[in-house]
Amino acid sequence: MRDIRRYWQQVRALEASLPQFVSLMDVEGSAPVEVSAMRAAQLLLAKSHRLASDEEISVQRDRDVAACKEIVQDRRRRNGIAVVTPK
Repeated sequence: MRDIRRYWQQVRALEASLPQFVSLMDVEGSAPVEVSAMRAAQLLLAKSHRLASDEEISVQRDRDVAACKEIVQDRRRRNGIAVVTPK
């Protein structure tokens, strides 16, 4: 059994070195997720996640923006709204 007191000391020390919110990647390579510093410290100490690179965060943001635009366009289509852009 781990020394719980030492574990939480490590978590708090790591948490203090992180910004309020941190983007992490699962070690298996899933999409980046944004979590609080406390949760990030726990996941990093467990070695189940790593810090996401700026490039990985940028790619995910682009995907999120594209998905959001698609949702808005689909909603407009269902409501019978057509957006025509001039050429």
